[in-house]
Amino acid sequence: MYNSKVNLEWVKNLTIKSHGLWLWIGLFLLTLVRLTVAAFIPLSPDEAYYWLWSNYLDYSFYDHPPMVALWIKIGCLIGGKTAFGVRFLASFAAFFGSIFIYFGTLDFSSSTVDKKKNAIIAILFLNTTLAISIGCVTITPDTPLLFFICVFIWGCGRLIVTQNSRWWLIIGAAAGFALLSKYTTLLIIISLGIWCLSTKTGRSYFKSKDLWLGFFLMMIIFSPVIYWNANHQWISFLKQGGRTIDWNPNRALQFVLELIGGQIGLATPLIFLCFVRAFINLTRIVWKKRQEEALLLWFLIIIPLCVFIQHALGDRVQANWVGIVYPVLSIITAIYLHYWIKSACILGNVIVGFIYIQTLFFCFPVPAKQDLILKRLGGWEKLAQTVSDQIPPSAPVIIDSYGLASEFAFYGNKHPIILVDRRWKYFNLPEYYGKTGYLIRSQRRKDNPPHIYFLNFENEGMLIRKKHQKIAEIYNIYKVKINYTKDNKHEIVYLP
Repeated sequence: MYNSKVNLEWVKNLTIKSHGLWLWIGLFLLTLVRLTVAAFIPLSPDEAYYWLWSNYLDYSFYDHPPMVALWIKIGCLIGGKTAFGVRFLASFAAFFGSIFIYFGTLDFSSSTVDKKKNAIIAILFLNTTLAISIGCVTITPDTPLLFFICVFIWGCGRLIVTQNSRWWLIIGAAAGFALLSKYTTLLIIISLGIWCLSTKTGRSYFKSKDLWLGFFLMMIIFSPVIYWNANHQWISFLKQGGRTIDWNPNRALQFVLELIGGQIGLATPLIFLCFVRAFINLTRIVWKKRQEEALLLWFLIIIPLCVFIQHALGDRVQANWVGIVYPVLSIITAIYLHYWIKSACILGNVIVGFIYIQTLFFCFPVPAKQDLILKRLGGWEKLAQTVSDQIPPSAPVIIDSYGLASEFAFYGNKHPIILVDRRWKYFNLPEYYGKTGYLIRSQRRKDNPPHIYFLNFENEGMLIRKKHQKIAEIYNIYKVKINYTKDNKHEIVYLP
C-alpha cells in the first residue's frame, strides 16, 4: 500500500511537471504570435500619442507618468520607427509578468497541496483575459503598469512566505516603477498599507528599517514625476486626481452598469464569472479563518474596486482602469475556484483569436458603425498619404485632436504639423507664429472650432479614412487663419 501511494504521487508530480513544461512552451509560442500581431496592425491614436512622447522625453507628461514613453523609446531603438518597434516590449512584459505571477501564486498557495497546478491555472486565466491579450499587442501606460504589478505581487508573496523583511526593497522598487507607469498604482499601495495596519504580522514590519527603506526607494523612483508636476502647476496630479470628487446621481446607474459591462468584455464573460465567484469564496475565507495572506489578496482587490465604483457614481470609468486587479483576480481564481476553468479558458481564447484575426485582416462582416477595431485602427497610413496629395505642398496641416495629430506625425505626413490644444504647452515644442493653414477635423465633432484659435473658416472639402471600402471616419478640411493672441500663447505649437 505504501509503495502504491508513492507511485501515485510520483505520477501526479510527473503530470504536473509535464503540464508545466508545455505551459512554458505554449507561453513562448504565444509570445511569438503576439509579436507578429503587434508588428502588422497599425498604431491606435493613443499609441501614436505615446510614441510622440518618446520623441520628447520628459520627467512626466500631462496625461500620465513617463514609463510608457521610455518603453517605446527602447523598443524603437531595437525595432525602428515601426509598429513592431513601438510595441516591442509589450509582449515580453506579458511573458515575464506571467513568470512573476506563477511564482507569486506558489507563495500565496503554499499551504495547499496543488500549488503548482494553481500557478499554472493563474497564468492561463491571466493570459486569456483581454486585458493581457490585447494589452500585449498594443502599448499604453497599462502595459508597464501590469508588469510591475506582477513583480509587486511576487514580492508580497515572498514577504509572507519567508517573513524576510528585505523583500520590502523589492516591493518598494516595484511600486515606484508602477507609479512611474500610472497613478492608479496608489490604490495597490494603499491596499498593502491597510493590510499592514490590520494584521499582527503587518504591524510588526513598521519596526523594521527595511519597510521604510522600501518606502524611501519608491519615493526616490517616483520623484521625477513630483519634480515635473511642481514645475507645471501640478497639472498632471490635478487632471487625474480631480476625477475622484465627481458626483452625478442622474447617471450613476448608467455608469455603474457600464463599469460592469466593461469588465465582462475585458475579462471575457466566463472568466468574469470565475473572478466573481472566486472573490466570493475568498471573502468567506477571510471572514471565517482570518488568514493573513488571504486578507492581503482581498484588500488588493476590494480597495481599488470600491474606488472605481465610487468614481462611477459621478463619471464614466474606463474598462482598462480595473485591469490593475486582474493579476490578483487570476491568482485567487486559481486558488479558491476549481470549476468552470476549462470552459472559461476555451471561450476566452476563442474571443481573443477572433479579435486578433479581425485586427489583422478585417475579414468578418462587422457593420462599420459597430466595428470598434475599424474605428481605432483602420486606414491611418492611407489617410496621411491622401492629405499629402490633396493639400498644397508645404502648406501647414493644423490639427486640434491629439490622436489625429499623433497619427499624422507617425505615418510621415510631409506637411508641417501644427498642434492646437492646451495639452501641448506642457511639451518642449516650439511655438508657431504662422497665419494660415488647413485644419482637419472629424465630422463627429459637432462643436465649431473655437475662435480662440481660428478665424475665417473656408470649407475646402473632406477626407475619408477607410479600410477595405469600410468607412472608419470622415473629416472636413478648412482653410483657416490662426488667431494667435495672448490667450492661446504656448497652445499653438509645431513639430520641428
